[in-house]
Amino acid sequence: MQIHQSNKNIKSNHTALFIRGKVIFLFVLLYSFTNTYSQEVSKAFDSIVSLPGAYIEKLELYDKLLSSHKEKKDYKFLGNDAHELAKKIFKQDLDKAIYYNQIGLEAKSKVVPIDTCLLKTSYFNVGYYNKRKKAYKLAIEGYKKSLEFPDCRNFDRSSRRNIALSYSAIAEDFVSKEDYFYAAENYEKAIPYIDSTRLVLKINTHLNLGRVYKSLRGEKSGEKALENFFIAESFYDQLPKFKEEDKFGIYYTIAGQYLQNGKELDKASLYYDKALKLVDKVNNTEEIKRFYFNLGYSYKERNYKMAEKYCLKSLKYSDQNDPFRTRIFLGLGETSSLHGFYKESQNYYLKSLSQFLGKTFNNEPQTITKEELQKADNKELLLELFRTQMENWDRMLEKKNDESISQLIIRKAKQSDDLVSIMLRDDLSYNSKLLLRDLLSEVYILALEACYRTNNVEDAFYFIEKNKAILLIGKLKKQRNNVSKDSSTFITKSYFNNPNTIEIIKLKDVSLNENEVVINYIMAERLAGKIPDAYGIFLSDNKQQLFKIKETDKLTDKVKAFRLLLDKPFETENDKQTYFSLGNELFKLLIPKEVQGEISNKKITILGDHVINFIPFESLVPFRDQQQYLIEFNEIAYDYSLTFKKENKIIKTSASNDFLGIAPVDFFGKLISLNESEKEVSLGEDLYSGKILSGSKATIENFKEKAKDYRILHLATHANASDTINPWIAFRNAKLKSSQLDSIKINADLVVLSACNTSLGKLNRGEGVLSLARNFFASGAKTVIPSLWEVNDKATTNITSEFYKNLSNGKSKSEALRKAKLNYLNNNSDAEASPYYWASLIVIGNTSTIKPQFQFSLYIKIGLAIIIVIILFFTLKRFLK
Repeated sequence: MQIHQSNKNIKSNHTALFIRGKVIFLFVLLYSFTNTYSQEVSKAFDSIVSLPGAYIEKLELYDKLLSSHKEKKDYKFLGNDAHELAKKIFKQDLDKAIYYNQIGLEAKSKVVPIDTCLLKTSYFNVGYYNKRKKAYKLAIEGYKKSLEFPDCRNFDRSSRRNIALSYSAIAEDFVSKEDYFYAAENYEKAIPYIDSTRLVLKINTHLNLGRVYKSLRGEKSGEKALENFFIAESFYDQLPKFKEEDKFGIYYTIAGQYLQNGKELDKASLYYDKALKLVDKVNNTEEIKRFYFNLGYSYKERNYKMAEKYCLKSLKYSDQNDPFRTRIFLGLGETSSLHGFYKESQNYYLKSLSQFLGKTFNNEPQTITKEELQKADNKELLLELFRTQMENWDRMLEKKNDESISQLIIRKAKQSDDLVSIMLRDDLSYNSKLLLRDLLSEVYILALEACYRTNNVEDAFYFIEKNKAILLIGKLKKQRNNVSKDSSTFITKSYFNNPNTIEIIKLKDVSLNENEVVINYIMAERLAGKIPDAYGIFLSDNKQQLFKIKETDKLTDKVKAFRLLLDKPFETENDKQTYFSLGNELFKLLIPKEVQGEISNKKITILGDHVINFIPFESLVPFRDQQQYLIEFNEIAYDYSLTFKKENKIIKTSASNDFLGIAPVDFFGKLISLNESEKEVSLGEDLYSGKILSGSKATIENFKEKAKDYRILHLATHANASDTINPWIAFRNAKLKSSQLDSIKINADLVVLSACNTSLGKLNRGEGVLSLARNFFASGAKTVIPSLWEVNDKATTNITSEFYKNLSNGKSKSEALRKAKLNYLNNNSDAEASPYYWASLIVIGNTSTIKPQFQFSLYIKIGLAIIIVIILFFTLKRFLK
């Protein structure tokens, strides 16, 4: 829960200082606009001024005069007259003032010699006019341009102050939209432009920046919040007529941040005590109200009576219509729940909900309409209320399994789902959307526990599918910022671009063949920083089973240990024994006993999540004593979700050619050569007519130009999806970043990424695994075969060769890869048979067949063979004669 502090203004005894500064600034500005900044205008301009009528009514005459100056190339008077005209009319028409000021600015830049002071004045006015118009970004550009010229008439100090105020205004707008990432960014930009003497502005800006970081809830942002609060505190002592009670607000703000950070709680108590000693000297009821609430909230886990006492004191300082009461009741509800008073907690939550929606609830409402959710203020806090309500009910379930309580949780999760859908329509930053998805993941995982207790497979399926779709929301905006202006490069693949608009597939619409099963996993934390819970749904043509993976801390540890074993070949018999033991333990954890008998000899589609994405199921061990891999019993494919699977199936590709192989072989910088890579891609080109870009031809530019024209793209190169800043794929001349990949249009039925860990990446809470494979899907690919670790060059060449043979003979992609891996296993033993060599490549997405359109190279070879036979025949015939 967010703990909000005092309002933005500092105590009333600082107001006089602030007003005095404003009066001085306005006086200087007025003087400058009427006297100091006056520029020499033409006599014709003065003549028009002397004519009767307002300036705005004589624009036609001024326009003719300016046109005359322009025709004569009299840039001095064109600049001065246009500038002066803008000054005369800006109060009546800002847009026209900006227009004429721009004419003057362009003309002044052509005067020889340039008068830098006059140019500086015009740029300053660009800032001034746009700031009045609240076009703050344009205002900042004007003021910054003004700063590039030598100071005259004390412009620089005013420019810098106005830049700071403009950035702060932008930040405040983002705060009003609850978009705290962009707000923080703009407050940060404001700070360097604040003059050291402007103490009130400095204090306010650092306080506001601290509050924004506080709202972001992360560990690093919490530390930054404290840093800014301490900076603000350090300036208080320098204020004229400073009194100790002036620090009341900052004391409890710092205390609240220590509390929220969850570290050094003794310091939180220290600052609360400092504030408590000053409360009787403070006349600001708004601040007293917030202080008592935050003080009460500080006791929520350790002392129920103290927490309740101070929160109720806070209520006394708020009237019935005060929006802050929603937060107070929410705090009381959370405190009651933590101490086992579940009914009291629910009553407080209902009071908070009543305050939010403007109607009284004595019992939990059966429905909350989307219209009611839309009208609610502070929707993020409302989502927090929904989540904490669900937590309260979840605690009740731990005491007593009650189906009616489970139904309450499921219904509240659906209301949360509606609320977030409304919130995501706003133009929030990518990171702010991540914050919402983070909260919603907590909601879904609480709902899944309720579904598990009631064996509600249908709703559980929806929550899992929706969670996976919502992980991708925000990608569209990020991609749009990276694409070129050519509309043909814009991505149309709807699921990855705007999954919030996609209709989630219903469980009843899932159709599976009798030889096919699906296992859909979800892992998420109930609270940030806690051990994630994990659930799965098993689906076949005649069975639907919801299951829970218990002891997920062990699951996470075992996945990490298993990955370490996969990252290298077996060296000793002990290595082998350790592997098969751990592989069997993971198999039993991930595929529970009640469904193990259902998967025999069937194709399994895995819809992974979280750390489950880090391992290939082919390498799991179903029977400990047999030392056999799951791939020997099952064909296995992977996908993101069944909703994505449905959308992916609909998409038609339009590439005209079959195969494009990319093999740089040698690379720029320190990347090692891949000597087998050219041979690897040539195996595909032998069976599918196409083109190979190897050596110096394997450039980023050539890939961008040709990628859209081929059904199969095979990249045998280096890559790194674990780069936390921007994952990349290496070409001969440079690295292609994932952000650039988003702008490339791909029509491929299949992309083979024979490179290092292209399916792995940074695991972001609330977002899933950020992988290069996902970037290719976002660009238009139907299927991607990535690698889960650094591949072995020689083994990969062997497997991909067999894969293309199988694929060209009509096998599905997953079947073709499985047979290629089994062929490798059958022809290798001991260390060479380690999963390290064969298990890295997996099939994600559509597994349909890809038959060669026309095996041109094969027919050439056959033709050449026939010609050679004919030549040999006639040569031998002549020789025999």
